[in-house]
Amino acid sequence: MKTFYISGMAWIPSYGDFDCYDTTVQATSKEHALEVFSKTQMAKFMKYEPCVQTEEEWNSMCERLSEMS
Repeated sequence: MKTFYISGMAWIPSYGDFDCYDTTVQATSKEHALEVFSKTQMAKFMKYEPCVQTEEEWNSMCERLSEMS
């Protein structure tokens, strides 16, 4: 199993508004990660299909964002 990062826009009931949402799941592939996430409570609140990234992709994105700030 590998760690996959799930992110996207979701309705956050406690805010009463949409906001960025991210979480991690343990899965064998990106497709499996979406399947695992789809069984969670938050899946039904996603506005669009979420982005699924491997741990390496997530870390690379974070590094690029940090270089820009």
